[in-house]
Amino acid sequence: MKSISVAVVGAGLAGIACARRLREAGAQVRVFESQRSPGGRLATRRFAAASFDHGAQYLTATDTKFRGVLESAQYAGAATHWRPTWRDGDRGRELWIGYPAMSSLARFLARDLDVEYGARILRLERDRGGWALMDDRGSAHADFSAVALAVPAPAAVTLAGAHTSLGARAKAVSMAPCWAALAAFDSPLDGVPDAGLLDDPVLDWFARNGSKPGREAPDSWVLHASADWSRAEYDQPAENVQRALLGRFSERIGRVLPRALLSDGHRWRHARVETPLREPFLLDLEAGIGFCGDWCLDARAEAAWLSGDTLGTALSEARHAVSSGKMRGSR
Repeated sequence: MKSISVAVVGAGLAGIACARRLREAGAQVRVFESQRSPGGRLATRRFAAASFDHGAQYLTATDTKFRGVLESAQYAGAATHWRPTWRDGDRGRELWIGYPAMSSLARFLARDLDVEYGARILRLERDRGGWALMDDRGSAHADFSAVALAVPAPAAVTLAGAHTSLGARAKAVSMAPCWAALAAFDSPLDGVPDAGLLDDPVLDWFARNGSKPGREAPDSWVLHASADWSRAEYDQPAENVQRALLGRFSERIGRVLPRALLSDGHRWRHARVETPLREPFLLDLEAGIGFCGDWCLDARAEAAWLSGDTLGTALSEARHAVSSGKMRGSR
């Protein structure tokens, strides 16, 4: 049977899962990632004084297969558990994190994939030879039987363009931005819990990053703004955002914050899935194009993996039709 060649756009959890499943089925797979490393929101920002998991704070695993993925990473030393003290008491959930940084988990999962980093795909083109992907450096990556778009819903809609009618369904997905503030202090905030979700119009989440195993640093904190506040303040300079979020954090914990050794901000454009599709993936076999991501299922890292894994399975099962060019139907 002729092997199909698939281009996967995006090396977050969904893209990694999709690529791994396809490769296991014998497909030729190449992943294109705009950033310099894999993981998407499984990200870590490093400074001389401290590092911060400034995107996804932890992962949960309710699916047996995904738990197996995390256990394999744990066995390899790339994942472990986080047991923070909570603002509102023990939540009783098993929390997974990358070790010694959140990004370590993504690097482990993508370790043997063919990934081209720093390649931002701007356009898809299709001809008799299959799909060609045009990147921001003027390069064309051609002769792919199918394309899997493992990117946020708005980006997938833009890339898919008029190639498939599935974009209309992806447009129904609502995703929110998130401003993050990062700070390391010269003395610890004793007595403050390690993590907390807040019912607050400005500050949604705080976490003591240094409470996670492997994060040996001064007292370092990650603050996430609420979705509504992040939308309203989306175009604010990072310095203003840091000041506002740190001020709110101080108010909510009832403490004057110690001197900051460093502070920084990061704006996530598509951070939270507010209205998911409630389907594992989208696939147009006639066009040879599929969509996957957390936005298909739920606002969890586990959902991203499961979405990519099921799309990879569906493309593998359809390889007869894809490789022969007789593609029919859609999901």
